Amino acid sequence: MSGDPLVLVLGTADWNAPVATNQHRVTAALAPAFPVVFVEGTGTRSLQLGDARRVLRRLRSTPQLAGRAVPAGVAVVSPRVVPHHAPVTRRVNTALLQRQVGRWLRHRGPRLLWTYSPFTHGLERHADRTVYHLVDLLHENPGVHRGRLLAAERDLRADLALATSPAIAEHLRAQGFATTRVLPNVADVALFTAAARATVSRGTSAVFAGTLAPHKLDGELLLDLASVLGDRLRLVGPLVDPGDPLWRSLSAAGARIGGPLGPAELARELATAAVGLVPYRLSPLTRGISPLKTYEYLAAGLPVVSTPLPAVTALEGAVFVRDRAAFVAQVEDLLADGDPARPERMTRLAQGHDWESRGVELRALVRDLLAGP
Repeated sequence: MSGDPLVLVLGTADWNAPVATNQHRVTAALAPAFPVVFVEGTGTRSLQLGDARRVLRRLRSTPQLAGRAVPAGVAVVSPRVVPHHAPVTRRVNTALLQRQVGRWLRHRGPRLLWTYSPFTHGLERHADRTVYHLVDLLHENPGVHRGRLLAAERDLRADLALATSPAIAEHLRAQGFATTRVLPNVADVALFTAAARATVSRGTSAVFAGTLAPHKLDGELLLDLASVLGDRLRLVGPLVDPGDPLWRSLSAAGARIGGPLGPAELARELATAAVGLVPYRLSPLTRGISPLKTYEYLAAGLPVVSTPLPAVTALEGAVFVRDRAAFVAQVEDLLADGDPARPERMTRLAQGHDWESRGVELRALVRDLLAGP
């Protein structure tokens, strides 16, 4: 193929989502080599009352994008479509979305579609190559119309399907994707390592950093931790369903619950902790999770204690995979063992699992895709 490629990324989140996820990172990683149009998510679940503010923002004549920096070479589109995936809205949404990505459709060079949603509104028919990048088992999310989403996956024709965990790759193959590849999540290792090495003294807290979602987190395990650790248990991230009684119970037990932090603030927060937590419940949804926070914790100098998620591999002296019965005891043991050499050992283990290395890999992947027959 001749000419300069243009990449269209169909996200499942807004560009300014409180937590930067795989889709934001991949967009930024591709931009140094290829111009990218990032389309904010059009939704994969039924519209909820809490989505009203997001819908209203989309309806503004000039979308507000202040917040997360937009890298050079990236254009962000806030699509004005009907936030509903059903036969009755499909034709309208297809026409609306295609008008809003006209720059990509009119592009005279190669067009690459990189989608995180199976609801593509037929855009793959206009792409020279299509990548479906699945970072969660989307059909297991609450509020999702499971049948429609699975049907959309089966109808999607992609040249390559990327998965962040073996469980997701297995699902993709069962859905009919012939060419799949596993790319586990990685982290901004340099940022967290720099904060760790600049920290003079560490505290004695155990921290979870990520989206605080009751349907993902093991609430009973967190309450067990809070009953033992009190204010040494820290939860950092955006609250999903702030009225859920879990948060009140944890606060009453002494746990400290904070809101989302920017990357630099989060790096400093982790650098003052002693143990990183991955306290997910075991469910059909979490079976596919590849927690990028594992490498964030290691880069920040923290040993990691995780519930037995399929994508988390134990690493002697660094990553401890424990069931609920042994989880709290393992955290207590690590907090009691103030090994001063441990933080530097942890940061070394994270090296190479970073977005700089992944960016090189992704840009080469795009070149190979576009150069193929």
